[in-house]
Amino acid sequence: AHDEERFMLVGAVERAGSGALSRHAAVESTKGPAPKITDSAAVFAASCADVVIDFSGNSGTLAAVDISRRVGASLLVGTTALEPATRDLLRAESRSRAVLLAPNTSLGVAALADLVRRAAALLKNYDCSLVESHHIHKKDAPSGTALRLADAARNGGAQLPDHQILAIRGGDVVGEHTLRFAGPGEYLELTHRATSRDVFVRGALQAAAWLNGRAPGWWNMEDVLGLEAR
Repeated sequence: AHDEERFMLVGAVERAGSGALSRHAAVESTKGPAPKITDSAAVFAASCADVVIDFSGNSGTLAAVDISRRVGASLLVGTTALEPATRDLLRAESRSRAVLLAPNTSLGVAALADLVRRAAALLKNYDCSLVESHHIHKKDAPSGTALRLADAARNGGAQLPDHQILAIRGGDVVGEHTLRFAGPGEYLELTHRATSRDVFVRGALQAAAWLNGRAPGWWNMEDVLGLEAR
């Protein structure tokens, strides 16, 4: 964000006690030094932020909601495993500002969700299963992305029981998700593999640019790609 001309990084917040506090939020570029990371949302009080991006935990998302209220900004939440009350809060916020909730900000995953829904609609009598793999430190299982893809399959008409959603944790795997549709004499697999966490950053920035000036509403990454909502 600090490198691209279309963005201006106006503030960065971390949790209290984080080792990142007081560091610059990005490497210095032609724009000069980036803002320093703080643990206080007050840094945004007098800013002109248009979009708040949150990748944290449940408490961090609540802080991001507070920041977006302070400055009247749109809100992009890439945090998974949110408490139901927090999800309800985000829904309520979407009545007054643009809110995009994405368990995965990869553009490829958004495209995969659309493809999965279409495949499920075409292969209604095929057995559907989902396998996802992540690094050993991933806290939630199944991943938020897996649950999103499962919803896409079910929305397309697939019968995908919960016990056919399998989670593997090990090593330093960034993220891999495979949907299988198995029928008589054949099976079809749709797979997305993330090879770098940068892909989530690029997708989030594209979504942030799309959110800027967007009308209040409840949005997702498929909307960013212009895919028909399902």
